Amino acid sequence: MVRGRGALPAGAFACYSASMTLSPALRGTLIPIAILLAVGGAWGAVPALARYAVTSGIAPMGYVFWVAVGAGICCWGLCAQRGVMPLFSGPHIRYYLLSGCSRFVLAGFVMYTVLQNIPAGIVAILLGTAPLMTFAASVALRHQKFSLRRGVGTLIGLIGILLVFVPATGMSANLSLGWLALGLVTPLIYAYSNITIDRSRPEGDDSMALTAGIFTLSSFIALVMSLATGQFHALWDVELGLPEVAMFAHAAILSMCFFGLYELIRRTDATFGAQATYVTTLTGILYGMALLGERPGLLVWAAALLVLVGVGLVNSGRSAEPGRS
Repeated sequence: MVRGRGALPAGAFACYSASMTLSPALRGTLIPIAILLAVGGAWGAVPALARYAVTSGIAPMGYVFWVAVGAGICCWGLCAQRGVMPLFSGPHIRYYLLSGCSRFVLAGFVMYTVLQNIPAGIVAILLGTAPLMTFAASVALRHQKFSLRRGVGTLIGLIGILLVFVPATGMSANLSLGWLALGLVTPLIYAYSNITIDRSRPEGDDSMALTAGIFTLSSFIALVMSLATGQFHALWDVELGLPEVAMFAHAAILSMCFFGLYELIRRTDATFGAQATYVTTLTGILYGMALLGERPGLLVWAAALLVLVGVGLVNSGRSAEPGRS
């Protein structure tokens, strides 16, 4: 099995070389934080892009299919450049189904359906509950020991997220509680996926190869489901426009974010990896403002401060594991 990394792009090689001048301890701390901010920041654009596309005529499962195809093409290209390829053995397919397809196909379908009825900023906030669910599930399943500091940090972040549901923010007024409750299904699936990625990852496999495998399998599943539900979006029968541009921009972002998430969890653990959704919450609100004209109230920014405090506490309570840097 090929496990080579291939040549890095010039910019990435420069960043990697610069990181090698840092002490191992400092590098082990700063690199995960940098990945966390990059993944969470880029992922924040997804709710706004998806809401624009699914409210402009693209059905949710058709959207899932084309995003999976676009992301898969990006990942296969990066795999070829890196000299690695995804494997499709029985254990790999099982891993793709449990860790990735559940997260992307099922959670994505729910999220895009909810986005037809709820603003992108609100959906970004709902996603921020995933770290609490991941931490609670990891402790309940005894995958992690309870840490008071990490528990308090996660709860502080959750309190910040809950603030945005106060009607005074101007974002949650007149929203259906049913849609809000359905929106929580997505972070619940995310929590399950985070733990599966952490506990069941095939030994020694490259993160980009795993990502390519997930999107390949997700494409087939989403194609069948989109055809069965009548939600297939035939690109050749429509006039391509901004909704399709948003859809494939989402695909490009997603391919890199999944790769970043896998690397983040490989270097740390499922609970720390889930903190990317805190950053996504904040940037998701900003993207909703910039791209869709959504206008949150002052309490949102108080919530943002609490979320950042929570992320800091969770990170300070994490001990880097040898060999995961």
